[in-house]
Amino acid sequence: MIKNFDTIKEQLRELAGIINTFKSEAVQLRLIELVFEAAEAGARGQSGKAEGGEGAVGRRSRRPTRSKPSGPKEKEERSGKTKGGRRPGGKATLERLIGEGFFKKAKTIKQVVEHCDHNLALKYKQSNFSGPLGRLTRDGQLKRTKNADKQYEYSQV
Repeated sequence: MIKNFDTIKEQLRELAGIINTFKSEAVQLRLIELVFEAAEAGARGQSGKAEGGEGAVGRRSRRPTRSKPSGPKEKEERSGKTKGGRRPGGKATLERLIGEGFFKKAKTIKQVVEHCDHNLALKYKQSNFSGPLGRLTRDGQLKRTKNADKQYEYSQV
C-alpha cells in the first residue's frame, strides 16, 4: 500500500496539465508509473533505487523486437532460391520459364501471370514481373516488342 498517498495525489494534480499535453495514452500512463515508482523508492529510503539495485526511474520492460534477417538466409531470399517452401521471386520464376522455353513465343505480362497461376500454382501480381522483365530485356536475355493492343510482349532472343 502507498504510505504517502496524499503527497503523491498532490504531485499528480500538479503534473496533470503537463501529462495531459501528451496525446498518447501510453506516454501518459508511463509518466504516472514513473511518479509512483519514484514515490515507492523514496518511501523505502533508497533515493531512486529499486529492490534489484537498478534505478526505478527509466527502467522499463521491453518486448523483444524483430531484427532483419542477415547472413546466408538473406542472400538466399535475394537470389530467388527458396528454402522451406517459400515462393520464388519474380526474377527466379522468369529465369525458370526462360529455361523451360516458355518465351519461345511472345508473351505479355498478363500471360506470364496466368501461366504461373494455372500451371505452376504460384500467385503473382503483374508488378512482380515488370521490373525483372525490364532487366532481362536490358541484359539481352529477352526482347520486347509491342503488339496490336500496344502492350509489350516478351520473347527469347
